[in-house]
Amino acid sequence: MNQNSVKTIGIKDESRKDSYIVYVNQADGLKDILNRDFDEWSNFDSWESISVQQWIFSRALEVSRGKKIDIKCDCCEHNDFIPNDFESIKKEKCFGKKSAYIIEKVVDEIVLAKARRESDGTYSA
Repeated sequence: MNQNSVKTIGIKDESRKDSYIVYVNQADGLKDILNRDFDEWSNFDSWESISVQQWIFSRALEVSRGKKIDIKCDCCEHNDFIPNDFESIKKEKCFGKKSAYIIEKVVDEIVLAKARRESDGTYSA
């Protein structure tokens, strides 16, 4: 996976030419989940909304297959965030940055599962 696979952009920002653009508001209920406390929203497996989980998982699959995505938030005018250091994510208000964090976490799980399957044919989390 490329380090620059996921980028968050603001309302007035342009998407990268080689990227697929997704909008935070495409996933009905995503903002409600991301508005919760960090411990709650960062636990992807505990989300009640299957459709929002599917939306995030689909984006993660795209990234794991080599696509670049730009996540357009609707809460920031300008946002040039490429996730590489999520130390401050607990305090973050931007839905795009939070989405990027979750997508990256799911991509990491996909990569780990694939590596485990390839090495011994099984996967256990």
